[in-house]
Amino acid sequence: MADAFQTAALDGQGWYGALEGLAEATGSQTGELIGLGSDAAVPFNLMTNIDPDFLTAFAADGGGDPRINPYVRAGVSAPVLQVLADPDFMSAEDYRRNAWYHEFLLPWNVPHICLTTLERRDATVIGLAVGRSRANGPISDEQRAVFTTLAPHVRVAVRTQMALENQGARLLSRAFEGLSMIAFVCDGRGRVQAMTPAAEDLVGANGPLHLRRGQLEAAGKDDAAALSKAIDAAALGIAVPGAPAASTVVLRGKASPQALVLEVVRLPGLAHEFTFTPRVLVVGRMQQASRTQRMQTLAQAVYGLTSAEAEVAVRIAAGQSPEEIAAVRTVAVGTIRAQLKTAMSKCGVRRQAELVSRLAQL
Repeated sequence: MADAFQTAALDGQGWYGALEGLAEATGSQTGELIGLGSDAAVPFNLMTNIDPDFLTAFAADGGGDPRINPYVRAGVSAPVLQVLADPDFMSAEDYRRNAWYHEFLLPWNVPHICLTTLERRDATVIGLAVGRSRANGPISDEQRAVFTTLAPHVRVAVRTQMALENQGARLLSRAFEGLSMIAFVCDGRGRVQAMTPAAEDLVGANGPLHLRRGQLEAAGKDDAAALSKAIDAAALGIAVPGAPAASTVVLRGKASPQALVLEVVRLPGLAHEFTFTPRVLVVGRMQQASRTQRMQTLAQAVYGLTSAEAEVAVRIAAGQSPEEIAAVRTVAVGTIRAQLKTAMSKCGVRRQAELVSRLAQL
């Protein structure tokens, strides 16, 4: 069984099989490996032989909150590898009066639990447990001894996978460092695990980016919201089926003509992982805005042009004909003429020469 858990740690695939073996060895209904965050979040919860709706209800009903769940409260308070069964921390009065026990565990037929804390790291507590049905009854001394004997081996396996996941962030960072690129490697919660030297140069009091409690943030309010949304979407894409989450965020500092373009990309993951493997990659590049780009941006801001109208107006000002613009943009000439007419109206002019003069003032 120790080999089964260690194999699971190395390939990230066999956790359910190993947990099923643990449940069988202790005469229990289900085996569980759970991660608990400081904010009552449940980053992962691997359970065998359980209705999937149980896991959804567990998270939704505050199962990760020690103020609500007495089992979580006991586990996070106990020393690492101290094995507890519910009679160790639940009195007869607790059994009668505890709302979580009566409203959640009893309806799901998991009235008895034996648990231990395996690891505490980065505000995450990783716990091991077996859940027992009414038919299983409370765990016996012999079964508890089996659980106690196996728990240190499971802890070694957990630490092995955590080490591999953390190493992944460092290796990825070094790969981008060799390319002299701006790159941030984030975990499933969007926290930066590693960054290249080029990325470090952008983080600071006067830089366009900041680190706040490990989270990558942009300096401006709107930029910060856009970046946070992109990172959250990429991280969430790991858990929710769908197309790979990738997006581009352009940060435009007020004092600099350069724009920082950030590509936020979702990274592939293992079937079963903890919270430390790289999940999101943020790659940046500095972009020097050209005179044409600056003029288009100003035309949009000053005269309320759309991006298409601004591009047409600036190209006309640069001496291109509607036919040439249509060829470049692969649209009909009539479309270009209509956009030009709207742009001139918004700029308050009637002739193209007046439009050129108006844009030159920008």
